Amino acid sequence: METRPDNEPVSQELHHEIFGSILDRNQMNPYLLLKADTYETALRQAARMMGNRGFDTLGGYELAESESKRAIKYIEHAYMYCFNFLFPSLKGHLEKLMDLKSPNYDLYKECVDAIGDISSVMNKAPFREMVFEDPRHLLLMASSLKYPSVFHGYKNNDMDIPTQWQQTACSILKVAYLIKSIEEDSQDMNDYSHLGLFLRMEEQSLNDLYNYEWDNPQHLPESEPAQRAFVKISTFFHKLKESVNYNKDKRCLVFNSGDGVIVDIARIESRLKSPESMFTKLGKTVEGEAHNIRDVLAITFIIKNREDTLKLFHVLQKQGVILQENTISQSITQTLFDRPSEMIEAVRNLIVSLSKSEGKTEEPDEKGLREYAEKFYEALSMNAAQNPHSSLGHRKFQCKLNFSIPIHRNAKTNKIMVPGTEEYLKREETGKRTEQHTLAIELRISDEDSWRSSEQKGDSHHDAYKFRQLVSVMNRVFRKSFQLPEEKFTELREDQKKLFP
Repeated sequence: METRPDNEPVSQELHHEIFGSILDRNQMNPYLLLKADTYETALRQAARMMGNRGFDTLGGYELAESESKRAIKYIEHAYMYCFNFLFPSLKGHLEKLMDLKSPNYDLYKECVDAIGDISSVMNKAPFREMVFEDPRHLLLMASSLKYPSVFHGYKNNDMDIPTQWQQTACSILKVAYLIKSIEEDSQDMNDYSHLGLFLRMEEQSLNDLYNYEWDNPQHLPESEPAQRAFVKISTFFHKLKESVNYNKDKRCLVFNSGDGVIVDIARIESRLKSPESMFTKLGKTVEGEAHNIRDVLAITFIIKNREDTLKLFHVLQKQGVILQENTISQSITQTLFDRPSEMIEAVRNLIVSLSKSEGKTEEPDEKGLREYAEKFYEALSMNAAQNPHSSLGHRKFQCKLNFSIPIHRNAKTNKIMVPGTEEYLKREETGKRTEQHTLAIELRISDEDSWRSSEQKGDSHHDAYKFRQLVSVMNRVFRKSFQLPEEKFTELREDQKKLFP
């Protein structure tokens, strides 16, 4: 694991604009601390920096008590993310990798030890007391390499900040920035994070939303952000379930187009991206921005017959679940079929279903089928290379949608009307005003064998993929203390294939 002498310059990538006004993005050199030669002066300047990032300051130099508490909440959330999700998820997977006794054993052990060292610093009583005493202390600690006098005069002592504290403070700020950016950059994502917390309190898995009782919710969220997200997702599932029923004779779900076209479905999986997954997605790359999260809701149709893929996509369009104007075209990707010839039966089923929808009976000729299959394959496969994270090793058809959704409010009270409630059913009688919103959805279609082999095995397994995401976050956020180089990912993938045979 990488070490450094105390006098080596810290070149951490700065990603914590939460406290703003950074002069040097490679080192922690805030412009407003240039002349801060005492703790009292540094604290006042830190308040100004926080004022530049949306915190309410008194006279520009004092941080209001309520705002100090609000900032502490972000830090508390950063700790929760690290200790309740990031560290245990990484450590558990690394220990499984260590059990393989592969040539990368020492690397995995170094990473486990590094997580232990980072946890130890963050949990040490003196460090925690400093962090939670005043949120500005994190900013001062992170800048102490460049400005060693920022704590001179703190409790009548000229305190010097240890290098480990400086680096750890910098990392905590990065995590806090990721958390704050959900709220700051995208109100939509903030709404869904509130909904995720509400559903957890209801002991509802975020990975099984299709089976949630949207028609008769036992409890409704109290906060307006969670209510907005609840209504968006509820409205989508109400729309979807209009066309899905259980067929007793077939013993499976069927999607009915309403005009004679039926698709047999083994099961429907759905998940809401958790707040932790949002932070992780933002943290794994420099360019991550909350408004670019396009898969807040993922829904997967596991169909009985792979050859029904195009037919299902078509009937989803007919029923208004997918609309051309709401589809992000460059996201349409198919990796179910390896060559045009494999798509012939899928194209045949599509043409027959189109004919049935028009009240006709049409059997396409073989030459035409081959030509159509080639065109479909070329069109649907062209974006796979642009979406490597969602296509490499996976066997599915997928696209991303911006699903249009109305949110109704009571005209008198301005309260949101929630589908499934009596007030919603009588919305035309009581009077309403309507806002237009969108729900970002990733829609996926696969068959049972393809889904099992590509999503639940090897390095494409969901847990394997998530681990690599978390490693990327650790490499960026704790880069001076933790490093599992991306050039080692090829070997990592080979080890993961042994974990999920």
